[in-house]
Amino acid sequence: MSIENLVQEFGAYIYNYALKLSCHPVDAEDIAQETFIQAWKGLDGLQSELAVKKWLAKICYNQFLMKIRSTGRRNEELIEEYDLLEQEGRILIDRFQNPEDEVIVAEEIQALQNGCFLAMVRKLTLNQRIVFSLVDMYGMKVEDAAIVLETSILAAKGLLYRARMNIDSFFADHCNIIDSKNTCSCKAWIEFSQNRDKLQQQTKNLINSLDYREKNYEFRAEVRDKIKTLYSAMPDRKPTEEWYQSVFEALK
Repeated sequence: MSIENLVQEFGAYIYNYALKLSCHPVDAEDIAQETFIQAWKGLDGLQSELAVKKWLAKICYNQFLMKIRSTGRRNEELIEEYDLLEQEGRILIDRFQNPEDEVIVAEEIQALQNGCFLAMVRKLTLNQRIVFSLVDMYGMKVEDAAIVLETSILAAKGLLYRARMNIDSFFADHCNIIDSKNTCSCKAWIEFSQNRDKLQQQTKNLINSLDYREKNYEFRAEVRDKIKTLYSAMPDRKPTEEWYQSVFEALK
């Protein structure tokens, strides 16, 4: 299989894999492009075309880690409190039911909502983000996410528990879609979109990280189900034609 065919067949898959990990469209484009450059360099070593998707995903994950390390971030989560992580893994509630109140998102605010949700995932610690992205956004099994992180299944479950509790604790109090009593309204943000740059500057340091323990947040099943519904339903994105052209240019 030629590298051109690889890009055409797996470009969207790898881009979305990179997007779920990075939660940033521009970073995802860079990571996906570098994935195919590295794949092109190692194409002769590919032993079976049947394993190409898994092979590309591994390259993509490594490129994501390299980009993270280039920014100075460390894999700190698995170093500290490993035993506590495994304890929390035992209390992970992995239920998922369709919420009794159907989660309906107006079409005009879906893109804004998806952008908000991706931004909140970036507030998780690195390994929480990886497990949450792979399991709740990409549909991977926790056992497979543990293999990706090279840790125990219980520790991966502990990371997923913390990630879900952190995400839930934020949206339970802030998202109008989760609870109509919350003050945040996506439509209001759209109305003020012309002041976006000013708002972003004002709120840049409003939320540095998510930690449900600081808020004494306790598990709420109805919140978890709604958020799981919204995250799992986030649509895959298709890379632009310009991205494909940039990859082909880089491979010349």
